[in-house]
Amino acid sequence: MTEKDASVLLEQIRNIILNKPVFGELEEKTQVYSDLEQAVFYLSHCLIESNELLKNLAEGNLNVPLPDRHNFQAGELKQLHAALKHLAWQTEQVIKGDYKQRVNFMGDFSQAFNEMVVQLEIRESELKEQAEKIKRFNRLLIFIMDSLKEWVVVIEEENGSVLYTNDSARKRFYDPGTRQFACGGEDCPLMARLKSHTGLEQELRYEFKCSRNKTFQVRSYSLVWEEKKAVVHLMTDITYQRENEAFLEVMAYKDELTGLDNRRSGLRTIDSYIQKGIPFSLCMIDMDGLKNINDLYGHLYGDEYIKSVSQVLMDSARDIDITCRFGGDEFIVLFRGCDEKAAKKKMGLIDKKLADVAKVYPMSISYGVVYVETGTELSPEAALNIADERMYRFKRQRKKKNYGSSGKGI
Repeated sequence: MTEKDASVLLEQIRNIILNKPVFGELEEKTQVYSDLEQAVFYLSHCLIESNELLKNLAEGNLNVPLPDRHNFQAGELKQLHAALKHLAWQTEQVIKGDYKQRVNFMGDFSQAFNEMVVQLEIRESELKEQAEKIKRFNRLLIFIMDSLKEWVVVIEEENGSVLYTNDSARKRFYDPGTRQFACGGEDCPLMARLKSHTGLEQELRYEFKCSRNKTFQVRSYSLVWEEKKAVVHLMTDITYQRENEAFLEVMAYKDELTGLDNRRSGLRTIDSYIQKGIPFSLCMIDMDGLKNINDLYGHLYGDEYIKSVSQVLMDSARDIDITCRFGGDEFIVLFRGCDEKAAKKKMGLIDKKLADVAKVYPMSISYGVVYVETGTELSPEAALNIADERMYRFKRQRKKKNYGSSGKGI
């Protein structure tokens, strides 16, 4: 062998070791050297194929062409490739829930893989059990919410879509299936208000009065509903409650028989006028002979007498005047901005009108007037006492006059 041929062979062997293509030809073409050259090229080809497969296996590329069956170097690599392909398939089966898969051909890795599959099966079983408990709880929760009289509406924060309404809300407020409001309108201010609440950090409470004169108490809370950030609104119709409270508040200051303001309202108004410096005349009024009417004709006639007096008082009062039934047979009238002389004149006309309309029995009133001017130091109680004293003086003078002229009276 020539020195040049030896150099070519050495370079080819070096390229094989370095996984480089083999090149170069020998000068001597004897059979021995030709066989040697072919063996070197074959060895190079086998190693290049094996190294390419090994590189793909290291990178996790399993779907690659395999060396042909004549490659004596790639046999074990192809077995490893087949094992990895089967392991990948087993892993996919485990992902799909087949926890019967086991690996028994990869030493320590097999033990770790098999233990992982067992733990995954246990974990999935626990998660399924927990999910079933959550489903049962959710079914119970929805059953409870559907049995509530209050409306329950769950709205997604991101897009304002209605995720849930309970039975009461579907019947009386909004049905997400048909997207119809019970009120018939397409735009509902209450729904717009509900959708405006996002990112609540604590419970929100308020009252909302809708265009149908309905009043609702609303309580809103943030929560996660079916993995979506949402706000649940619990709404109670308190229309009747508020109307009843308003009625009771009105009745607290109204006389049931006459419809006039009552004693409480009168005292409050007198105190308010004095505090604000509003001048007015306070008239204390006492019906004459109510007890005798009750005794002679009965209490129904007595009630009619009371209502007749109250009606004449109301008819004679201006819009700015206040008329109250003070209790029993007593009334007070507050003539705003009216001095004592003018107020006495008004009361005289009222007394005369009562006498004119009397039919079955005589009707008249006794009264006392006190003028409360701006800056007065009188308290409401003092003003009432003065008017009351003047009223009784008037009544005594009237009785004395009536008995003196006729010798009898009611």
